[in-house]
Amino acid sequence: MSQIIISADTATIVLKGRIITDIAVGDYVTLTPSNPLTSRANSANNGVTISGRVDAGVHVMVIRVQKFSNDDIWLNQQRNSAIPVVLNGSVKESFVRDGAALKETYDLQAGSITTQPTQTKNNQDVNALMEYTIEFRNVVRNV
Repeated sequence: MSQIIISADTATIVLKGRIITDIAVGDYVTLTPSNPLTSRANSANNGVTISGRVDAGVHVMVIRVQKFSNDDIWLNQQRNSAIPVVLNGSVKESFVRDGAALKETYDLQAGSITTQPTQTKNNQDVNALMEYTIEFRNVVRNV
């Protein structure tokens, strides 16, 4: 499957009304579609049936935040909730085309943390990161 890679340095990431800011400098947020957009059934004489999939909008987002930061604490509270927390939000990135300032937005709908957060470390500094995996029922890109 393809993967959408968004620089956290140039994007605004919002989950459940909270702006996520404790992302390591130079890191990325990824959105990966879980399913194909369409299904195909081939038949005789070069026939084909093409159907849109009802689960085509499902995406998995991976986001890494600094361990022990306010965003790590907040995401961990969402993960530890007795009742699963539904996360809606967006990822917005600004760009310029023909001298006009525009934005690209990914609308994140009906998400939940699906995997235990994992700790990652790099060998360049002492910062540890917590990696959260959130699956969204639907992600819509708007330009």
